[in-house]
Amino acid sequence: MSCGSPLGDLFYLADRLLYPHPDIAAPLPSHTSLMAEGPGVGVRAALYRMYGEGQISEEVFTALRTLADRDQLRPADLAVHRARARRRPDGHSDVEAMNALRGIRSRLAHLAQARAASEKVLANMEARVAGLGERIVGKEQAARDAVAVESDETAARSRLAEKAEFASSRDRLAAQAQALRADLARLDDLRAQLEAKAAELEAIQARIRLSEEVLK
Repeated sequence: MSCGSPLGDLFYLADRLLYPHPDIAAPLPSHTSLMAEGPGVGVRAALYRMYGEGQISEEVFTALRTLADRDQLRPADLAVHRARARRRPDGHSDVEAMNALRGIRSRLAHLAQARAASEKVLANMEARVAGLGERIVGKEQAARDAVAVESDETAARSRLAEKAEFASSRDRLAAQAQALRADLARLDDLRAQLEAKAAELEAIQARIRLSEEVLK
């Protein structure tokens, strides 16, 4: 069984969210092909392709990714594990499906944790944006009162300057909140794709086991 490079792409996108690294620090696209990233991805692309195809286990992938993060992963390292996968006896497609499923379930668990943490951050940001909005209104009213009640234009200008500072902070924070919402939406899309792949692989596993039972 080979689930092909699309699952490797999904693993790559999930890891780019979960484990930021200088080699893959570009903004998360809504959809992409890992191999379309260009020759610079190199050995890392081949690693994710093997992982998506179930040729290597979660443990082996994690160890090899650590080497890749240190720029120490060589094509020869992948060749060793590729050769081992080829030496598996016929009828062991279930191993590849199981490897791929373990990878999916691991990513789904970590994505759920990341989403929960991000939701807390977003709620805090939204509360701060609302609080800054209230301060802006207060400063504007204070400026009006300074002119209307005290005839103090200096105090009014000071309140308006403070209002501008609060407005600038609010706008920056609101932009960050909007970016986080977009990341969460992409995370949800990625999670849905991984869940669909998991269902597909579970069906493949069921068919393999049914076939084995019939042949007994």
